[in-house]
Amino acid sequence: MSSFALSSRARFLSARTAGAFLLGVLASVAASAQTANPQALLGELKKGGLVVFMRHGETGPAYADRDKAVMGDCATQRNLNAVGRTQNVEMAAALKLLKVPVGTVWSSEFCRGWQTADVLFGPKGYTITNKLSVPPSYPGVNAADTLANNTYLQAMLADKPAVGSNTWLISHGVNVQLATGYHPSEQGEIVLFRPDGKGAYARLGSIEPGDWKRLLPAAGAAK
Repeated sequence: MSSFALSSRARFLSARTAGAFLLGVLASVAASAQTANPQALLGELKKGGLVVFMRHGETGPAYADRDKAVMGDCATQRNLNAVGRTQNVEMAAALKLLKVPVGTVWSSEFCRGWQTADVLFGPKGYTITNKLSVPPSYPGVNAADTLANNTYLQAMLADKPAVGSNTWLISHGVNVQLATGYHPSEQGEIVLFRPDGKGAYARLGSIEPGDWKRLLPAAGAAK
């Protein structure tokens, strides 16, 4: 997995960016008719074979902090708050109780990203990558950053996980919106994608933080 002046190169990159964005939007729109309720999505999640994009846990009011953020210094960034930690503890317990298979986990290098991953999967259960971080030019994301984000994220969404497992990507709302046209409505929302193994993917739907408690009664059948 791997601002430049208006010129032929800039126009070329803009065209490629628009194309990549359009492909993501089309995939998202095409899959919208398949969007399922949380209980049905849980059933698919338990089977494995999905890529789970998670918007980091709750931090309180969302605001742009990219220009001030120093990686490794959480005092310069929004952090997971008490609500977010509680929600993620509940989610972690539900994932375990419901026997949801977890494979590779990737996290944004922003503190709220890896803090979310740490609560959910433990300090050794994830890998940090700048490819899932807020684009450097955010909030006015330029063509080059859009292209980079979409190239990386669309490849991740299309990459089939190991049999019987799910890949998790813990990132930011702007990243998935740029790549697919869909923006998670809540911090802590997970968006499920099914990769086809041929470079494409379909968005199945979302499970929001408040859904996990309602899904827990199904645990009896999972034992």
